[in-house]
Parts: sequence; structure tokens; C-alpha cells
Amino acid sequence: ILVEFDVISRDLLFDMAEIARKSDSDDDHLRLFWHALAWGVMGNFRNAGQIAHSAQDEAGRLRLVHAVRTASLASYAGDSTSAYRAFVETKINRLGPAFFTKILYFTGNRESVDPRCLIFDAHVESALPTITGQSYSSTKRTTDYVRYCADVHDWAHKYGTTPDAVEGRLYQLGQLTGDSRRRWLSAEVSLHREGLTPVTFDSIVERLATTR
Repeated sequence: ILVEFDVISRDLLFDMAEIARKSDSDDDHLRLFWHALAWGVMGNFRNAGQIAHSAQDEAGRLRLVHAVRTASLASYAGDSTSAYRAFVETKINRLGPAFFTKILYFTGNRESVDPRCLIFDAHVESALPTITGQSYSSTKRTTDYVRYCADVHDWAHKYGTTPDAVEGRLYQLGQLTGDSRRRWLSAEVSLHREGLTPVTFDSIVERLATTR
């Protein structure tokens, strides 16, 4: 496995995804996968070693390439259901939604006005009940993921921003609150009691960050 860059940015991964889509090369798809894995590690290797180990022989390599290629094509076409299922059904050891949705995100069509695949990691997952009061983590995970992508698309349109920005806010919130809706509500109530209005998302995040 070769990681070519000391610094990996989102723009670099979007470029790699486009190269892989246009070339249809196994090596280009694997190049995208390993660089996205390195980008997602961020100092915590978690399951990265086991994922790499699963692709050390030819059969594992071909299984990984098949999953990446199938998911990428579906993601670019806006078919988030098929994109998600491509990884679920391939069953690569230790490769879960927190990581493989990053591949779906980078291979999506950013020019499309329709809902597209987004990153759905543990921080985003834990933030959603805090904001919505609803769970996106039932046993029907594919259905939940598709609903999440559609809802974020709608929220972005409603509030005049981008789905990427909404996902980024959810990630930030999940980092601060974990799975505790109570922490968010406590911070919100404390700001109201102190008369620090208007109580905004940013002011709640700032309060949470200073009371951790």
C-alpha cells in the first residue's frame, strides 16, 4: 500500500475519485481507497490494519476493487441505496459505514442538484437524535442512510447552505455531545437562563466546548 502524499485534502480525494471514474483502472480505484483510508484515520488507526490485511491476497484485492467500483458508479449516479449496499453485501472485514461512506461521498456527483451520498460516521450518527429527536440507526441501515442523505439535502436547501456544511456541523456537534442529547439541551437552557440571546447553534457549540 502506497500513500503518496504527506497532506491529504478533500479536494485531492475528489480529484482521485474523478481519475478512477474516468480511467476505470483497478489501481486507480485502490489508490482512491487507500488515500481515503489514510485521510479518515486522522491519528486513530482503529480498524485500518485489519482492512488492509483483508486485501493482502488477490482474492481480497479483487473483492475490494469490486466493492469500490460498484459503489462509486452508483454514488455518482445518485443511487445511494445501491452505493451503500455495494459495501454491505461485499462484507470486507472491519470495513463499516463510518469509513466506506467516505468513499461514497468522494465519488458522488457534486454538480447534481439531487441528494447525494454523504459521510455517515459515529459523530454524525450520534448528533442526529440530538437535533431531530429521531434515530437513524435502526436495523435497516441502508434505509436509514438513504433517509439521512435525503434529509441533509432538504435541510441544506431550507437553510440556504450546502449538504457538506450540514454534515460538517453534525460532525462537530457529535464530537462535543457524544450520544447525549441532554448535554445539548443543558447548554441551550443555560444560555437562555443567562439571557444570552439569541441562542444560536454556534453559541451552544461554544458553551459545550468550554464546559467539557
